[in-house]
Amino acid sequence: MQAIFVFLFAVFSFAAEEHATISLQRHQNLVVVTINHDEGWHTYWKNPGDSGLRSEFILTPQSTTQYEWPVPTRHLEAGDILTIGYEGKKHFFFDDIKGDVDAHIKMLICKDICIPGEAKLKLKGNEKFVASRSASPYPAEELNSAFANLPKSVEKPANVEFYLTRVKDQNVLTLHYNFKGAKSAKLPRELNFLTAFPQAPFGFKRETLYHKGDTLYGKMEIDWDGEYQDPPVALPADGGFTKNYELQFLINAPGTSRVDTIKLPVKDFSIATAALDDFYKGLGTEQKLAEASAPKMEGSFFQYLLLAFLGGLILNLMPCVLPVISLKLFGLIKHRDISRSRLLTHNLAYTAGVIATFMALAGIVATIKATGEEIGWGFQLQSPAFILVMMLILFVLSLNLFGLFEFATPGGSRLGNAQTEEGLTGDFFSGVLTTILATPCSAPFLGTALTFAFTESPFTIFLMFFSIGLGLAFPFILTAVFPHSLKLFPKPGMWMEKLKYFLGLTLIVTTIWLYDVFVSLVNFDVISWRLNLLFALWFFAFFFAKKISQQVILQGLTFALPLVLTVSAIQNLELRPTTRSLTKVDSQWIPWTEEKMKAETKPVFVDFTAEWCLTCKVNKKLVLETSGFEELKAKYGLVTMRADWTRRDDSITQFLRMNGAVGVPFYLMIKDGKAISLGETVSLSKIEKHLL
Repeated sequence: MQAIFVFLFAVFSFAAEEHATISLQRHQNLVVVTINHDEGWHTYWKNPGDSGLRSEFILTPQSTTQYEWPVPTRHLEAGDILTIGYEGKKHFFFDDIKGDVDAHIKMLICKDICIPGEAKLKLKGNEKFVASRSASPYPAEELNSAFANLPKSVEKPANVEFYLTRVKDQNVLTLHYNFKGAKSAKLPRELNFLTAFPQAPFGFKRETLYHKGDTLYGKMEIDWDGEYQDPPVALPADGGFTKNYELQFLINAPGTSRVDTIKLPVKDFSIATAALDDFYKGLGTEQKLAEASAPKMEGSFFQYLLLAFLGGLILNLMPCVLPVISLKLFGLIKHRDISRSRLLTHNLAYTAGVIATFMALAGIVATIKATGEEIGWGFQLQSPAFILVMMLILFVLSLNLFGLFEFATPGGSRLGNAQTEEGLTGDFFSGVLTTILATPCSAPFLGTALTFAFTESPFTIFLMFFSIGLGLAFPFILTAVFPHSLKLFPKPGMWMEKLKYFLGLTLIVTTIWLYDVFVSLVNFDVISWRLNLLFALWFFAFFFAKKISQQVILQGLTFALPLVLTVSAIQNLELRPTTRSLTKVDSQWIPWTEEKMKAETKPVFVDFTAEWCLTCKVNKKLVLETSGFEELKAKYGLVTMRADWTRRDDSITQFLRMNGAVGVPFYLMIKDGKAISLGETVSLSKIEKHLL
């Protein structure tokens, strides 16, 4: 019988490996165990909840430092079963003991059925990565972010109170707690307010939350399992333990951006009374699972769709997209005399590019959300590799407008020396480029719609993104429906040649903007010479092909060198340290953290910004870097803080989400301990209004 059991376990263990990729990777002085679950499959945290079995990691030689596991997620499954565990990709960290590392990972992996699984991996002394099936090493930036977001041991918050009671003659304890300063019962993460670590002889049950006024009340029943120990330990009748216990919890408090661990020493308890039960009854409807989401959005679904459309429409006027919008308009003017059907075809191709890109972005957002990670509007410009590619694309497009080569430019109609019928590829590409450059910008109405979308289901995300894309493309849809509107523009002539050079300059300016963003993300001292050489070689390749030689082999050689250098540069990007030198203006701003902000007794103004946010830069020049703003600071003793979101920062992402925003710019005032959202636009009068 034992042999049969071992055989069945081996079979099921093999099957479990088919539902997750397990890998070992050396990173700095750490060994990282990564479980990348297949879609729909999950494993369990240290306390699995009502059902399940915790995962187990056995590394040889054994690590001396115990790093906490990643923050888990709570799920309420069919049959009212509460589970706590992991989906998607999760990284677990251990000290790197030099030499060979053997890892034995045991887990219960579940979907519609649960399968006991295990993986045995060996990372040799000179190896950096090994996996149970085909996989690639994970980027250092991703691992650094995951490590920084591990729960850390913190002191019990001053605004949290605990006490323990027992129902007379029952082996059941109840942990009671309250959290003051909670505007609602909504929690920042999909997790309980308190999630208990396993601790014998305590058997933790579910948490129940109540909310009244500005206080969140909670209770958690605890079975006393001392009778099952050897020797048995009875629950003391006098309320005093003979042994001092220490309970540990993950705390997921409203108004915070992290989940950390706290410890609660337990020495005694009191006897519960009927009055205590009456107290909870007076709090109103209980919430067995407080929702983990942003503050509830007011308004109907169709109102948010309209706001998304209007936000997309206004994006056409934002500085991020004006150069590319101008290129498309340039193409429309050239096509003013073509038939209505051909004009409609051009503009539908552009619209298709806009919508397709927004759908791709929606897919990325929905996928990242499904893994439990945080994401915000404009996230792609936090990737230096993406920015480098965008810089080169815009630079090459500018060379086209300066006449160094010809192809189907956005809205154009030539490919080399061959006349094309429609130039639809160029129109589609124009829509793609417009969308990519639009996403760093925020516009009136857009923030509200995006906040709603980012907190809803994948279907809602896709629908909201579609509405934004429709708004962005709408002016060009109108010109197709009403082609006579193009008559408002001058007829094509020599002025268009001069305009073409001007548009080329706008693309150069946009490239310089991206160059500045790129420098803020990478270790520029390492890549500076290669980057400058890269642009010079691309320019020379196009110049050589246009002015020097028409031989295909020679042209291929001149293009091969910058192409190889581009690929090499992308592969060897090195992120700069998170701390960066402050300019004279920046030095007047305190780097933001939630703890600093809450500890400040004076009024606080917080600027959530990023280097890639052009709207943020405009607001700085018009408002935040003016003498009027300095006078306000001096008059009211205003403390200014700046939250830099140029690089991915989960603490900023989560704080924005909790305060009804998913992108920058975003402005916040703290006065008398109350947070006042100023939204995406700011003015001196708006700031002073809240300081009076």
